[in-house]
Amino acid sequence: MNIDEMKIKELEESSLILVDDLKVNEYRNGDFIPKAISDGQWIEFGKAKIGAYSCILDKEYNVHYLYNWYAVNDERELAPEGWHIPTDEEWNNLENQPKENPTYAGYRCDNGNYYGIGSYGYFWSSTEYSSSDAWTRKLGCSNTDVYRYNLNKRYGFSVRCLKGEVK
Repeated sequence: MNIDEMKIKELEESSLILVDDLKVNEYRNGDFIPKAISDGQWIEFGKAKIGAYSCILDKEYNVHYLYNWYAVNDERELAPEGWHIPTDEEWNNLENQPKENPTYAGYRCDNGNYYGIGSYGYFWSSTEYSSSDAWTRKLGCSNTDVYRYNLNKRYGFSVRCLKGEVK
C-alpha cells in the first residue's frame, strides 16, 4: 500500500496527518525493511538494533504493520517522501487524532509475543527518551483517553505520519 491509498486528514494551519496506520515494507530509499515472522527473528532484530516490522491480523482480518523503533529512527527514513513520524511534542498537539480513525493493533513485545490486539493501539513518536526507550502514545477502545508512555524500542507499534518536515 502506498501513501496515496491511505486516508489523510487536514488539520489546522494546513497540516496533514495520515489517519491510517503506515503500511510500508521498504524505507524511503527503496531498501527493504526486514520482516520478522518468528519470535526469534523479532528478538534478534531488536537485540541487534536493526529496524524491523511484523504483520498481525485483527478479528476483522485487517492487516496491521507493527514496527520497532529502530525502523522508525533509521536514517533511510520510514515515512514516505514529504512526510515524517511525529515527534513527542507534535503528538502532544495531536492527542485526539488517533480517535479520528482508531486502530487497535495492540503491540509486539520484545520477546516476540503479541498483546492487546483489538483492545489497544500503540503509536511511536520519533523522539528518544533514553538509550533503551522512546516516547509512544496508547489508545484504548474502552475509553477516549490517549496516554503517553516511554517504552522499549524493541517493541512493535503502529506508525502514523505528518505531512512536511519536522517543525
